[in-house]
Amino acid sequence: MSQLQEKRKNSLALSFQELLRSEPLEKITVEQICRKADVHRSTFYRYFQDKYDLLRYAFEHFLIARIDEEDLIGSTISMISKEKQLFRNISVNNDSSFLLWQMLEMLSERLLVSAKNGKLESTPWLARELNSSPYPQLAADMVAGAFLTLLYKWINSNYQMEPKQLANFLGQLGKTE
Repeated sequence: MSQLQEKRKNSLALSFQELLRSEPLEKITVEQICRKADVHRSTFYRYFQDKYDLLRYAFEHFLIARIDEEDLIGSTISMISKEKQLFRNISVNNDSSFLLWQMLEMLSERLLVSAKNGKLESTPWLARELNSSPYPQLAADMVAGAFLTLLYKWINSNYQMEPKQLANFLGQLGKTE
């Protein structure tokens, strides 16, 4: 892919993220994204099938890429806390379950890679569960589902718990005295 093509894809993704800071996912159209990115619709469809395909690209390249493998839970919570309205507009202000499944898949994948690379020291219970399970994919899916459910509830409560408190709570799960 040429530099110009990569620049266009990134421009579309960044424009989409900007729109998500002010509108729910379902209300954003491909036309709005193209107008914001100053590209033609045909350019959009050259790179993406639909706005959900663009959303996955944006998540992988601009959000998931910022998650620190050494502190997966804390850095995820911190990222959401910094982008409160964006995450509200893709979670609780969104009627589609498509995004939840996409996020579950991406987070589960990230958990497995982090566990395999020995990067979950900040959450030893999580590393232990994923590395000792005879079914690591199912364990990662279960943890990702529980984590996303908790994050959705946190977002829906208008972030009533401080990010640090939430990260500490999750980090302490499974600790035995």
